[in-house]
Amino acid sequence: TEGNPLFVVETVRAGISPAVSSQTDPLTAAASPDKTTLPPRVQAIIAGRLAQLSRSARSVAEIAAAMGRSCTLDLLLLVGQEKEETVIHALDELWLRRIMRERSANVFDFTHDKLREVMYAETSLPQRRSVHRRIAQALEALHPNALDTISAQVAAHYEHAGLVDKAIPYYQRAGSAAASVYANEDAIHLFTHGVELLWQLPLCVERDAQELNIQLALATLYRVSKGWASTEVEQVMNRVILLSDKVGDVEQRIRTLFAMQALYVVQAQYEKVESAYARAEKLFSQTQGASSPCFGIYLAGAKFFVGQMVEARELFDRIVAERNNEHIRNIRASHGLNYFVHGLAWNAHAIWWLGYPQRALESAHAAIEYAREFVHPFDQALAITYLAMLQMWQADTDTFLASAEAACNLTLECKAPYYQAYARILLCFARANQLPDAENLSRLDTAIQKFAQTGARARLPVYFSLLAQVYLKAGLLEEGLGALEQAWTASAEHNEHWWDAEIHRLHGELLWAQGADPDAVEAVFLRALETARSQQARSLELRAATSLARLWQASSRPTEAKQCLARIFDWFTEGFDSPDFQSAQALFARL
Repeated sequence: TEGNPLFVVETVRAGISPAVSSQTDPLTAAASPDKTTLPPRVQAIIAGRLAQLSRSARSVAEIAAAMGRSCTLDLLLLVGQEKEETVIHALDELWLRRIMRERSANVFDFTHDKLREVMYAETSLPQRRSVHRRIAQALEALHPNALDTISAQVAAHYEHAGLVDKAIPYYQRAGSAAASVYANEDAIHLFTHGVELLWQLPLCVERDAQELNIQLALATLYRVSKGWASTEVEQVMNRVILLSDKVGDVEQRIRTLFAMQALYVVQAQYEKVESAYARAEKLFSQTQGASSPCFGIYLAGAKFFVGQMVEARELFDRIVAERNNEHIRNIRASHGLNYFVHGLAWNAHAIWWLGYPQRALESAHAAIEYAREFVHPFDQALAITYLAMLQMWQADTDTFLASAEAACNLTLECKAPYYQAYARILLCFARANQLPDAENLSRLDTAIQKFAQTGARARLPVYFSLLAQVYLKAGLLEEGLGALEQAWTASAEHNEHWWDAEIHRLHGELLWAQGADPDAVEAVFLRALETARSQQARSLELRAATSLARLWQASSRPTEAKQCLARIFDWFTEGFDSPDFQSAQALFARL
């Protein structure tokens, strides 16, 4: 009622509840009025006031009502196709009758939204459609160089004009404009509405190709706002695959294959990543001679997870060597990925695993700096989460806790659910590692289960091994072995073997704490050491060697223990201040 005394009294008397709409109309509710929101007496009074208007004043009011918002004099002149003097006289009449008012210089609006609703409702359907068409055309004419900012309005007017084929491209343009300023929910709504309108058009190749472009854009938005392996992403990708095979041109098929790789990596279907990459590479070779290294980022990720870390790092190095800001922005716009930031962050983990902690930290910090430079919230959330995991491996407990808290806060602020779940696991582990009580252990277990419920499977062997680690610290050895069993299951089911050496080592620690036979414990530690060496996982080899040396020290075999540590010590050239190295060094000194 906007405080109008008559409207207040009549609305209360009629017992009408406020209408609640689940739809977001760019023209506001005035474009689709619900007559039941007006009490009969109010309806009659407003209709009576409008009936007194002259023909020209009523014509201007009809245009203003169809606009659904304030409108400029230029727009009224262009849509009404009347002389300026006629429109000015009409506005004077509407002003004198207190139906319209001037909000600012040459900008006019109704004095009350109820007036707009009744005026719109009293306009005949053919006239409405004609007015909406003319408004859309006038907006195009008035803003030829700024269509992105008004594309949602133009789209809605064309839709209300019954010109769906003209509305869809503008909904697509509006979605892209919203996505460019990270208004992801708005972009999803606009794209989704565009797809709904597409189903009103006859089935044909052009229609399917247009839908494919919109669905590809939706896949990118859903990855960011719902999670990389969410139901929404999977449903959209199923449609994308169908359309790509049916009508996709080379560029669309490459985008489809790239998006499929992203989904497969997070779902831990690493063999499918290689297959999709090979198909994309074939398309590249047919059209462009060769692909850019950046398109191999998910292939590098797949090799990372299966334990082919040397090959993975070589691919990551090639990706981050290709620094071209325009290329980075173009790839982000078309494929939804800042390959440079992601490559630096992911490579940091590979570098640490291969035994270069300092270089790993430099790469992780570089990812954060470049994410800030490109000013994209999702990239920042990604980079800080990768840094937090790196700090878990090579920093002191306070530094790691601070990094995990920062990652949780930023991923929540940036609305990045996949990385929020990832960061949440790290934060719960940081707290449980400092205080392994029942509450913190339960929170960590819950965080891992919630992550898995999203459909994501990547890094599950690591997460379950973290749970086993804090169970060991709490003295809950059977529970620790149970968590490791889950880690082994995830490793075997998804061929994710990069963390196998650490799972073996923790298995040995748990058996040792249980009082198992030293020979059995030694066999497990040796398997951890052999696995790390076969994969060239120097950081995991250092951990395995330290555990084995502790066992040999306890078994009165100090010479063998010292030789075991000396071998890995001689290899390292950096990272001497990391907790793992300092722990090993302290043991070496005692030996």
